[in-house]
Amino acid sequence: MREAINLRQLHYFIAVAEELSFRRAALRLCITQPPLSRQIKALEEQLGAQLFDRSFRQITLTDTGEHFLAQARGLIRHSDRMITQFRSQPEPRSELEIGITTVIDASLFAWVEPESAKHFPNLRLQVKRQISMQSIRDLNAGALDLAIIGLPSRTAGLTVERLLDEPLVVGMSARHPAANRHRLALNDLSRDKLYWFDRKRNPAYYEHCERVFTRLRFKPARMIEPSDYHILLGLVAEGHGVALFPRSLQSIKHSGIVYKELLEGEQLGIGIALAYRADESSETVAKFVKFLKERVAAGS
Repeated sequence: MREAINLRQLHYFIAVAEELSFRRAALRLCITQPPLSRQIKALEEQLGAQLFDRSFRQITLTDTGEHFLAQARGLIRHSDRMITQFRSQPEPRSELEIGITTVIDASLFAWVEPESAKHFPNLRLQVKRQISMQSIRDLNAGALDLAIIGLPSRTAGLTVERLLDEPLVVGMSARHPAANRHRLALNDLSRDKLYWFDRKRNPAYYEHCERVFTRLRFKPARMIEPSDYHILLGLVAEGHGVALFPRSLQSIKHSGIVYKELLEGEQLGIGIALAYRADESSETVAKFVKFLKERVAAGS
């Protein structure tokens, strides 16, 4: 008879699945790597299925692992709710926590707080501006009620509703030989060094771009882009390399930088979407989702 799966194993599995690294997951869980590896191996043996593909340098979830991740998150949320119900009687919600991706210009959603104050005068809105992966992690942990995220992202277990699309544009030095052209293709940049983001910031979007690059045979020399956006702009302005930006970020002006339309901008574009837990039953969340969708559709 197989031993029962416990909640600790589920927490360990979720951490590895989200980090896609045993080392990072162990740091996040404040344990060492060997017991974490043993627990994941024991879990796979109990399930009789392989959850991770370890054949490459970076582990990935198998199809079974993807399916089990959604189930595991649901079980953890259910256990958390059950404990909360026994601890205290829940009070009517008067606060909502929302994450907004930093991948686009903040002004695109600057209206959310003032407009929500008019529409929901008794609701206290907490806004966190952070990368999409952190918002997805917070949603699954119950630390956020909903989020505006960038796509593609790994969103198993969440309901996702697309709001709009952000094509990419090219940012380059005003002294670049192509600076006078109105529109460029990726292959016009093949001799340039490209500032590009680290895969761990959003593996799903990184892999999407890699497929586009491979299909178009675009293989530029790459440099990891700095996390500080203004430092990146300064480096591009000085001619150290070029970068691809979501179209809305053209509003951030910098001396010596020019932005150009990109022929493949829509293929590499970022989808902007609302995300919330698939089993979300809060009437407040439902009303706020409706409010956001209507405001975006109306061009707020």
